[in-house]
Amino acid sequence: MARILLFALDELRRRHGATATPGLDPRHDVAPFRAFRAALLAEAARAATGPAELRMWWEGSFDAYALAVSCEPAGALAGLDPSGACVLDEERVAPPRPDGYPLARVEPGRAEVARDEGGGTYEAPFGAPTGHFGAPGMRRMG
Repeated sequence: MARILLFALDELRRRHGATATPGLDPRHDVAPFRAFRAALLAEAARAATGPAELRMWWEGSFDAYALAVSCEPAGALAGLDPSGACVLDEERVAPPRPDGYPLARVEPGRAEVARDEGGGTYEAPFGAPTGHFGAPGMRRMG
């Protein structure tokens, strides 16, 4: 089982939007995501009591998206308080989604961005609201 943290897209934008790169299309700018990730991983490294894997995906619909982050095993990050990275919208304990994107590998005192089999990382541009169907996405970074 995994501890699954849900961060509302609107709150992510509010909290980290100031880190956006001036002049860059906000649908492709990953600076706000990187600021969020750095803050979350710093707290995860501090709180970890054992090795854990973090994965992420988007949940929701056109009016309420959330970035889901699974922490597996749940017990290794039971003490994680993610509020330094972003206010937590919701939390649950459940099986992680098998199609989640790799986010990080964590152990006590250490966290590193996870890579896929080809060496790529994944980032989630928060973008700007782009209308009724402005769904956020994931980008593979080579």
